[in-house]
Amino acid sequence: MKKVLVLGSGLVARPLVRHLLDKGHQLVIATLLVDRAEEMIAGHPNGKALLFDVQDEARLASLVAESDLAVSLLPFTYHPMVARLCIAHRKPMVTTSYVSPAMKQLDESARAAGVTILNEMGVDPGFDHMSAMRVIDGVRRRGGRIVSFRSYCGGLPAPEANDNPFGYKFSWAPRGVLLAGRNSALYLLDGRRTEVPADRLFRDMHILPIEGLGDFEAYPNRDSISYIDIYGLAGIQTMYRGTLRNMGWCDCMFNFGKLGLLSLEETAVAGKKYVDFMRSLAGCGISEDAQGAIATRLCIPRYSLPILSLEWLGMFSQREFHVNRIAPLDALGELMFEKLAFRPGERDLLVLHHDFRVELPDGRREHTVAQMIGYGVPFGDSSMSRTVALPAAIGVDLILKDRIRTPGVLRPTTPEIYNPVLDELAALDIASREKTETF
Repeated sequence: MKKVLVLGSGLVARPLVRHLLDKGHQLVIATLLVDRAEEMIAGHPNGKALLFDVQDEARLASLVAESDLAVSLLPFTYHPMVARLCIAHRKPMVTTSYVSPAMKQLDESARAAGVTILNEMGVDPGFDHMSAMRVIDGVRRRGGRIVSFRSYCGGLPAPEANDNPFGYKFSWAPRGVLLAGRNSALYLLDGRRTEVPADRLFRDMHILPIEGLGDFEAYPNRDSISYIDIYGLAGIQTMYRGTLRNMGWCDCMFNFGKLGLLSLEETAVAGKKYVDFMRSLAGCGISEDAQGAIATRLCIPRYSLPILSLEWLGMFSQREFHVNRIAPLDALGELMFEKLAFRPGERDLLVLHHDFRVELPDGRREHTVAQMIGYGVPFGDSSMSRTVALPAAIGVDLILKDRIRTPGVLRPTTPEIYNPVLDELAALDIASREKTETF
């Protein structure tokens, strides 16, 4: 029986915990939310919840040393610290987060120690890589060349649960969703390198129709060009990775950013009401109409969607702050989390859409669309939690069974990793469906 250390017990942890317990592994969930961890374990004899503060590095080192593998579901900033301890104690590690520059710097030491540090084992990043690489490697085996690759992913409420002005509900960390709106982006379109500054992210939007679901807003996701090397697509003309949202999201988020609501700079709010906070952003007096002043500041109509959405959230309400200082992003996020939470029994929707344009040696061309569309289980696991947690859980099991042996800081872009993971996910009803046209 292998002992797995799981760090964190957030919104997506439960499917990983249950899968690994069902596989016969022993789990220690180290978290500040012990009650939530115990609910996930549900009395299983091989599971244990442990109160733990990640700031206690000495205790973390001890927990790593006592385990056969560590899974970090902590905020991404903590992953390099966990990885360093795993390398020092020669223990493999799995995360669902992007490979950060700090994590990438640990590749050489991980290789030297013979330690596997497997990252990006979620849905985006994760399943997107694996499903894309299976198609890309298949094209290569036929001597073909990918000339264009577009990939989109979005976690959304199912249509029957889409009942708010934002067209969105939180199926993962709310702060992470808003922080992503502060990112700049970079992509390649028809051979032209396009850089998008953070303040224009939500203006670089186009409409993507998904058959059977309707139209979605799509905007660029971070640095797409770096994936040309990661996927081995030298010479490609279009490389684009995007995020999907329901209609109206981009206009709201653009104007929220323009107003300063995505700022991380804390401001004094002791004794203030939310409407006072909004007046301070608008630079208007206490007797002025806050909604009108914000609309004037943003140069948009008083009854436009961004203003009405802020009003619906309660940003113009008489509600008082209960802290002395807060960042505007967190003030917005707290109300969004309250109003945009899934209610019991509601389903979420996960959409992953790949679009490949291929040139073959005989002169023919192919257009392949690969889609994974998943719905959450009413009163059960969300689609987001399943598609994030289960790839990681399968990766853990494969490492512990010596089926993934490559040392270093890894992504799931090699057949050694993506083939067994995708095969097992398909057995769990998580799979992409491909449609190819040849012309």
